[in-house]
Amino acid sequence: MHVFVTGGSGQTGPAVVAELIAAGHTVSALARSDAAAARLKSLGGTSHRGSLDDLDSLRSGAEAADAVLHMAYGGDFSDLDEMMRRDRTAIEAFGRPLEHSGKPLVVTSGTLVMPAGRESAENDEPDTAGIAAFRIAGERAGLDFATRGVRASVVRLAPTVHGPEDHGFIPMLIGTARKTGVSAYMEDGTNR
Repeated sequence: MHVFVTGGSGQTGPAVVAELIAAGHTVSALARSDAAAARLKSLGGTSHRGSLDDLDSLRSGAEAADAVLHMAYGGDFSDLDEMMRRDRTAIEAFGRPLEHSGKPLVVTSGTLVMPAGRESAENDEPDTAGIAAFRIAGERAGLDFATRGVRASVVRLAPTVHGPEDHGFIPMLIGTARKTGVSAYMEDGTNR
């Protein structure tokens, strides 16, 4: 199967691209830069030049594929409305070529869209007032394609998703543990 991936050279994308290739699939992934294209090539994938703002590139990537995996998300976090618009527009662009094809479309989001303080199940509604409510619009845009003959689904990633270039929460915990010689963990530590 040929899978078109957005975010394939980002934080979690390379691991997914490598898994897809190891399973015998071919992967073309969106690449905005020469560095992203080189990273994809090193994984065994091919680059598809463009960005989330290049709607023609997104459409052509989807048209040539048997499935689409949308992992890219980003922009200016001080303008969440623009990030949501950009994500929805990108999903619409690569979703339309899949209409009535029965092909898979997987959109990633995050578990932080769910209500806090309790376990959630896959059929639970996201929390529209929660910390990650800005991701819900993309989820809904992707799932809307299920009514248009696409095998659409959403995968919600953990909030601690990270990779080699991450300078956020997990590297901060690792740095603190290295500095103090003590690992920090949540609650009673049974989730270590």
